Amino acid sequence: MNDLNETADSAVPANSDGSDGFLPSAVEDHLRARMKQHHIPALGLAVVRGGEPLARAYGTANLEWDAPATTGTAFQLASVTKLLTTTLLMLVVEDGTLRLDAPVGEYLPDAPPGWEQVTVRRLTSHTSGLSDDVGSPASVEEAVRAAFERPLEYEPGTQVRYGLSDYVVLAYLLKAVTGRTFTDLLRERLTDPLGMTSTRFDHAADDGTARVSDVLPRRATIYDVRDDRRQVYAFLFPAWTYAAGGLYSSPADLATWAAALRGGELLSPASVREMWTPERLRDGSAGPFGVGWIVDQRHGSPSVGHSGGPALADVMHLVDDDLTVAVLTNQQNLRPYLAGEVADLLRSAG
Repeated sequence: MNDLNETADSAVPANSDGSDGFLPSAVEDHLRARMKQHHIPALGLAVVRGGEPLARAYGTANLEWDAPATTGTAFQLASVTKLLTTTLLMLVVEDGTLRLDAPVGEYLPDAPPGWEQVTVRRLTSHTSGLSDDVGSPASVEEAVRAAFERPLEYEPGTQVRYGLSDYVVLAYLLKAVTGRTFTDLLRERLTDPLGMTSTRFDHAADDGTARVSDVLPRRATIYDVRDDRRQVYAFLFPAWTYAAGGLYSSPADLATWAAALRGGELLSPASVREMWTPERLRDGSAGPFGVGWIVDQRHGSPSVGHSGGPALADVMHLVDDDLTVAVLTNQQNLRPYLAGEVADLLRSAG
């Protein structure tokens, strides 16, 4: 199926979970049109409005086998992983095990001199000053040792530079204070308790000759378009980067997580507000990040969320409307406006 015209004419719902009374037909019509326009084989949608979760899936998760997408199909989250990482972090904060505004050296005695202003919060908001020049480490521990050896690139709290090292150090820190690896802790504290059975890492590795990964049930294959031909696309997230990206999840699982976050099942309302409050830089200005979440506005109303790629994962929460939208696709290009478009249509429908 390399003919690009064969992509989304059949993009009908493959499955749905939850009440769909608040999903207007205009939303599905719009998504079908976008899938056809951008040659998107499969798209997953999660919506939580007023605490009510909904999950939908459209199109084809695997073109070779003509396998339909379902609400249990696992899509690549890429950097949207950070939202689940910081949810986990806030669970540990609520335990009293660590403090957001504590220097990381309080928990990592091997942190180098000069890191006194590198706080846990500044790791989550990309204001730490850490260098991303850590080479090609084989583990979180090697990556952190490399980060320790590099000078800070700017004084912590004075700039915002989106990067990888912040979340690698965060994973190392979580292990230091809990005794559990990041992947084990995420499973034990977040995904297993919520029954998020499609949310997992694939433990992919590439030696330059062969690429191997775990078998993930119902995983969507990612595709790209090159020279007018559709091709399978694979992006490697090494295990040492997992706190920053690489998680797979489904529309149903994201709807479950968003509903639990909104409903107080996971975190206290105060902790959620903390995540959604922009960090103040040292000059008093508001940065673009809270605790992991991008803090922004949508048509003048406060919004929070994050995008990730390759392959689109996009989460947007409209605070005043109590509305969360997540859009997942298996087409390589990042199109983060899709969640916003769905949110606009839902707001217009009332």
